[in-house]
Amino acid sequence: MDPNAVAAIIAAVGAVAAAVAAFVALRPANRAVEQSKEQTKIQRDLMIQAAQPYVWADIQPDNQQGTMLQLVVGNIGPTMARNVEVVIDPAISEHPAYSGATEVAQERLRDGILSLAPRRVIRWSLGRSFDLLEDKDDATIYRLRVTADGPYGALEPVEFEVRPRDWREARDAPDGSLHHVRKEIEKLAGEAKRLRTYIQQAGIVALVRSDIVETTLVDSIVQRHPEEIEAATTDDEEGQVEVQD
Repeated sequence: MDPNAVAAIIAAVGAVAAAVAAFVALRPANRAVEQSKEQTKIQRDLMIQAAQPYVWADIQPDNQQGTMLQLVVGNIGPTMARNVEVVIDPAISEHPAYSGATEVAQERLRDGILSLAPRRVIRWSLGRSFDLLEDKDDATIYRLRVTADGPYGALEPVEFEVRPRDWREARDAPDGSLHHVRKEIEKLAGEAKRLRTYIQQAGIVALVRSDIVETTLVDSIVQRHPEEIEAATTDDEEGQVEVQD
């Protein structure tokens, strides 16, 4: 075989081997680049999610009253939520004893709230729980669908499901000790009012009794010594006449 041909073959084989080696060496580098891009995307998504508001909606008992139910919307995210809309399906019915407040609250939420600051909560009264839960066979499930905008655009819609029947026979009492403190303050205020009224009445009675005693004493003296009193009165009148003369 021609030595030149052999040399050419050897050179070609070496070039192929070098190309294969370079390709094999590039694969880990390409994999590292792809992994780096993926990590960058994940970190960016986490940063966006951490900076987005989180808007929620619920039907809750009033912690101050205990017996009242409320429609509640809040933002527990770190940034401002805008154009907050809540659609309730089916609409929450209102008890005949109320004047349309429940319907107005739901309409307001459908129209949208302009903005909701971080840790901001807005509440609307729905009425008394025992009025809304009086039908024990009512198994209605209310779906509250929440949409809003954050600093990076529209948020993913969130849906909450509430079945009021689940609360039947549950303990109905306000939370914490502030309720009891308020009740004690009201009790003390009532006691103070009654005490003030008693003191005023006692003072009036004392004055009346004093007038009665004084009047009775004067009448008794007049009855026992009519002559002396008449004489003293005559002397006073004569003295007044002499002074006038």
